[in-house]
Amino acid sequence: MDKIFGFSETEYEYMEFFWDNPGNKTFKEILDYFNNVKAKGWKKQTVSTFLTLLIDKGYLNVDKSKRKYLYSSKCDKEKHISSYLQRMCENFFDGDLVNFISAIVGDRELETDECDKIIEYAQNLRDNRKK
Repeated sequence: MDKIFGFSETEYEYMEFFWDNPGNKTFKEILDYFNNVKAKGWKKQTVSTFLTLLIDKGYLNVDKSKRKYLYSSKCDKEKHISSYLQRMCENFFDGDLVNFISAIVGDRELETDECDKIIEYAQNLRDNRKK
């Protein structure tokens, strides 16, 4: 089973829903989205199982204080991906950022403007460290 930033394909679909639709969502809104917009044809139990799984893994919040449960993402997509990539760098490259970036680039030839942007980004990082 392929993983997408640490999620199964279905978990990632749920997280995309929450990231693309910020704020609290009711169970009915979630069920309607996956069955009407995504045409999944999922039963209530299927949706409930994945919501519980994502809550247990720490990716979703659930507010049980009102009559209807309200679900929301604990972090935005960019923060999750950044955290995931940082863990990947630590776990697979012993925190060596240069080796991590080299692995991402691989054999691909970078365009001049891409190199310029990377250099500019690195210079900004260095300049901000001095402050």
